[in-house]
Amino acid sequence: MSSFLRGVWDNTYGLLVDDGQLAIGAIVALAITWIIAQYASDALRQGAGWLLLVMVIVLVIANVYRAGQNARRKLKRT
Repeated sequence: MSSFLRGVWDNTYGLLVDDGQLAIGAIVALAITWIIAQYASDALRQGAGWLLLVMVIVLVIANVYRAGQNARRKLKRT
């Protein structure tokens, strides 16, 4: 039972930490996009949505990569 609870705790903590960092990154990306949309030239304003999309995709890929590394590390420990 102890190993089961440990597994539940590890997965829950991992979700909170990884997804929390993803959420913070998405908010930062949104803030950057908002600043560009408010203060940049018209040409940059037109591309602000694409910039936001690219930043969020990069964040998701980085999060998946980090999760894969953590999973691989956990498999090596067992």
